[in-house]
Amino acid sequence: MLERRNALIRFSVALVLLLSSNAAIAGPDAEVAKRCLRAAYLVFPYKRPGSAPMNGDRLHFFRQCVAQDGTTSAEPAKRD
Repeated sequence: MLERRNALIRFSVALVLLLSSNAAIAGPDAEVAKRCLRAAYLVFPYKRPGSAPMNGDRLHFFRQCVAQDGTTSAEPAKRD
């Protein structure tokens, strides 16, 4: 009986911590994701694998656009 109560308390504490954490933030809207993905492919067009070295510019642009809720201009990131 005591073990069951302790397990219930542990489960409740874990559930409260999970729900109150920032890790459970919702993803982007479908419209924002579509807009950002389209902009990312316009700025960084698809290249056949092996024809050019790959980098994370398109993914970085997409993530930045989604983080700004789709308000990123279609400008590539400035690199040093």
